[in-house]
Amino acid sequence: MLLFVIALLLGAGAPLRAASDPLKDALRRLQERYEATRTLAAEFTQTVESPTLSAPLVSHGTVAFEKPNRMRWDYAPPDAQTIVGDGDSLWIYQAEEKQVIKAPLGEAFRASTPVTFLAGLGRVERDFDASLVKDGGSAWVLQLVPKKDAGIGTLFLTVRKADASVEEAKITDPLGTTTRIRFSNEKRNAPLDRGLFQFTPPPGVDVVRPPTY
Repeated sequence: MLLFVIALLLGAGAPLRAASDPLKDALRRLQERYEATRTLAAEFTQTVESPTLSAPLVSHGTVAFEKPNRMRWDYAPPDAQTIVGDGDSLWIYQAEEKQVIKAPLGEAFRASTPVTFLAGLGRVERDFDASLVKDGGSAWVLQLVPKKDAGIGTLFLTVRKADASVEEAKITDPLGTTTRIRFSNEKRNAPLDRGLFQFTPPPGVDVVRPPTY
């Protein structure tokens, strides 16, 4: 689910259909932000809460995106993990387990994991019904409900009115798991090293491919 959040961090595909004025304005601002954004880098904090967990799982790190489908997530220790989308493949590197998962980018973006909302291949207009949950203070809160795959869950976006940036993405799934991702120190349209979006498995690391690869 996380890859589609990336699309929305860049504002991808917000529909301009008839709606109440606040919702229409929020979606229009997301669209304008998307059209004006080429790259984005930020810090993030991710919190996962679930009925099966005794306490919330909190992780943090840095993230970088480049339109339309390149990204990199670096999770800091103790849960170190690197996720790279190079335009063709999605790589998930777990150093402690000496393992890399490699999958076709398009297939990976259909998965219902926290990574899947963020890399710019989805379209709000095609995939979701949007509604305005809150219009108050300095932010809108939007709810995006999948039109087809109920297993993906529901996405709530907190969007700053000042610049239409995404302050927080909250993803809930049918099993009651909630993933919150908060973004800070955001930099838009700054030059990014192309090497960020390339990945070569380190020596001695197993590369695991899904059966469909």
